[in-house]
Amino acid sequence: MVQRHVAPIDWRGVPLKYVGKASAVCRTFTECQELVKWFGDADFMPYLPVMVDAPGGWAAITGWGYASAAELQDNAVYLWLSRTEKMARQSMIMDFDALREKNGLMPKEKVKAEMSDALQRRIAQHKANPVTDPFRQPRYPRVNGKTVHPVAKIEEAS
Repeated sequence: MVQRHVAPIDWRGVPLKYVGKASAVCRTFTECQELVKWFGDADFMPYLPVMVDAPGGWAAITGWGYASAAELQDNAVYLWLSRTEKMARQSMIMDFDALREKNGLMPKEKVKAEMSDALQRRIAQHKANPVTDPFRQPRYPRVNGKTVHPVAKIEEAS
């Protein structure tokens, strides 16, 4: 067994919850292609995730000790290429307008006008019926469903 020196990881820009808790960080496409060289062996199976700063933001590729470095490298390269392709087709990774339409929500352009209209209707309803439609007050439920009186607590303690 020969001990090998592992280059230190540059943690600048990595999301805080992964700082010190990742096995490798890929910031460029060439780093993703050379991930096996980073680990030193294609059969090495890291437990910690590989962080990839692909177009569109950071991504964590986890192997959990079951995926080899070669598989993680393939996943990192695929992630980088697929995100680059999506960014070329549309300016975002996710097409939120298509998701909005798919789920039956109104287009983003109509939201401001519809919200304004709904608030105006609600204000008019309240002004027309101030007694039967009182001003709404927030309610804070008691945690245990009972009221605790500080004086009773003092008497119990003594």
